[in-house]
Amino acid sequence: MKTVPSSKLSQEGCDIIVNAAIDKAKELKQIVSICVVDAGGHLMAFKRMTNGRTHNTLIAQAKARSAALTTAATGKVGRDGSEIPDHQVLAQTLAVGPGWFISIEGGIPVTVDGQCIGAVGVRCAPSAVDKQIGQAGIDAFNKA
Repeated sequence: MKTVPSSKLSQEGCDIIVNAAIDKAKELKQIVSICVVDAGGHLMAFKRMTNGRTHNTLIAQAKARSAALTTAATGKVGRDGSEIPDHQVLAQTLAVGPGWFISIEGGIPVTVDGQCIGAVGVRCAPSAVDKQIGQAGIDAFNKA
């Protein structure tokens, strides 16, 4: 077989993710930046809440890109549950390039039928809370 069918993230899907993540951030009294990218890590949707810190826009984008390109949640825990050593994280960041790979929690891939079609990245709350806010967006997308 020379081709395979693929799914793509739509603007409607992005809106569902961003809106649900904003709702969760408000519920948790957090001011965040939320980024949604396609499977290639290219920006599709972005929202910075009022009074959100400007530098966090770049971190949210890096989290989303990293999750999309690795098809795994960002953080220092590998797919097998083991901790990723600092030297490996640094080597990956340097190899892929700053802004494209990050090891801070808060980037989550969007998958459909086992295929990564994009990712969401959230930044401003503590990283574990960023992850919770992003997951609320993913959960809303999956329910829609």
